[in-house]
Amino acid sequence: MNIFEVNKKFKNQLITGILSAPILYIPHFHYSYVDKVLMDIFPDTNEADSILGLTRGAILEETIDGYIIDFQTKKNIHIADRDLLVDIISNEDDDSCLKEGKLIFLIKNSAGLLNDTSIQRKLQTIAAKYERGEYPRELTIILVSPQPVDCLPLEIEKLVSILDIPKPTEQEIDRYIKNSIPVSKQFENQSSELINDFTRTLQGLYHYEIEQIIRSTRVRTGDRLTEKTIQYALEEKKSIVKKSGIIEVVGSDISFDQVGGMQALRADLKQKAVLFRHLNEISKAKLPLPKGVLIIGMPGCGKSLIAKSIANEFGVSLLRLDVNRLMGQYVGQSEANLRRALSTAEAAHPCVLWIDEIEKAFAGASGRSSTSNDIVMRLMGHFLTWMQERTSAVYIVATANDVMRSEFMRKGRFDEVYFVDFPSLSERVDILNKKIDQFQRDTYQQSVFNMEKLTPTVRNEIAEAMSCGKDNESESHGFSGAEIESVVNAVMEKKFIQFLEQKNQEQKKGITISKKDFIDEIEKIKPSAMANQKSSKKDELTSVERIREMQKVYKFRSASTK
Repeated sequence: MNIFEVNKKFKNQLITGILSAPILYIPHFHYSYVDKVLMDIFPDTNEADSILGLTRGAILEETIDGYIIDFQTKKNIHIADRDLLVDIISNEDDDSCLKEGKLIFLIKNSAGLLNDTSIQRKLQTIAAKYERGEYPRELTIILVSPQPVDCLPLEIEKLVSILDIPKPTEQEIDRYIKNSIPVSKQFENQSSELINDFTRTLQGLYHYEIEQIIRSTRVRTGDRLTEKTIQYALEEKKSIVKKSGIIEVVGSDISFDQVGGMQALRADLKQKAVLFRHLNEISKAKLPLPKGVLIIGMPGCGKSLIAKSIANEFGVSLLRLDVNRLMGQYVGQSEANLRRALSTAEAAHPCVLWIDEIEKAFAGASGRSSTSNDIVMRLMGHFLTWMQERTSAVYIVATANDVMRSEFMRKGRFDEVYFVDFPSLSERVDILNKKIDQFQRDTYQQSVFNMEKLTPTVRNEIAEAMSCGKDNESESHGFSGAEIESVVNAVMEKKFIQFLEQKNQEQKKGITISKKDFIDEIEKIKPSAMANQKSSKKDELTSVERIREMQKVYKFRSASTK
């Protein structure tokens, strides 16, 4: 199996770190990649062109299970109870590591060590001696561990220089695929397209994860690149994303055609879908990647449904960020959770990142403690910075059911901010038709439900009956999409029970559904409809009233009309 070439930028950063800092920290799990870079920097013999004038013999390694080994041969060095850090500090002793020509100390899986106060003191001593010039400038302790930087003890965090292993670029992945897996003969005519699709699927993952996926897909497709390879790779990429615990992969087969209303929003998103399906061309044309949309509006009006349909329209995975899992009980945990979630989303690009009820994480509601507000501001600051600086194809769909902080809602953060009101009469008709028609999609449904009486005129009258407004109020004071669906489901359930209760099984025929069936259900729901919600206190507003007041101020673009 071919392996990735050494990333030149990371290699140069590592060389610079070795020459300028006593302690380097690499927060990563891919130990073998670090080995490969070090072997590329240090030759195995005294070659004239050695970058640092040192060979691999200058490296002493402590493995993940605590053994001291020869870096090059990976064979154990049988020295009982040897403490590398003590040896470095005791550089005047005859048996010191430095006396043996060791200057680079590679310590793997160091997370547990760094929480030990005695280890912390030893590292502090080494850093102090290095600053005083008591050690050669090449002396370097390289700590490699999956533990993120946020979790480092404060006593250590200030001592170390951080080196991040970059994810492979699109060009690197493309080269690796071409050298690793041949295209199946039956797909030779579309080899370029297959390789491009496979490359895009693997973008955002680390070297180890890409190698692992390719090994797995090769086994499943007979060592050949096929259309199935892309499918299998996507499945495995989803499983990698799930490991975060904060982000979940949501399956979605909902199309724009199944979404009622929101014509303006759907039209705009169809244009974005064209761009998202041609990411390679966007890059060549030096155009900015689509950012995403913020959809603010009334509860139950299809914001979640449109989020699911966007991923399907774009032809990419849909990830859902659970904001409730962001908030941690320890200092810094919430911010660390957010960073991990966003990093996971980038690893899954190209994708749609759906943040449902985003106001729960970045709300502007009153009554928060100063500590809670500080956390919210830090979370929001990090999120907005990430949105501004990210270069990966992560399209954000954020939905909110309540007022948010003004800094977050201002235009420019997203491609557009949309306001979703309760559906108008024409939109209620559209939603009603889609919900009713889903019960006539197959032969069995058609044999159960007789829709002959539900003519276009009758359906329009049913939608009119779902209005909650007075004559002088906006026509959008009506049932939400969720409430319309609830009415349709209630009617169909009752009629289906009647169908089942017919005594003579052989004489069963479709149950007739009438306007009255709908009106009866509408009257039951109307008193509790969201559009009718009003606060009983003068100084307090319901979420619906708050959203209406907010829209008067901000005048966000309507999702319904252009």
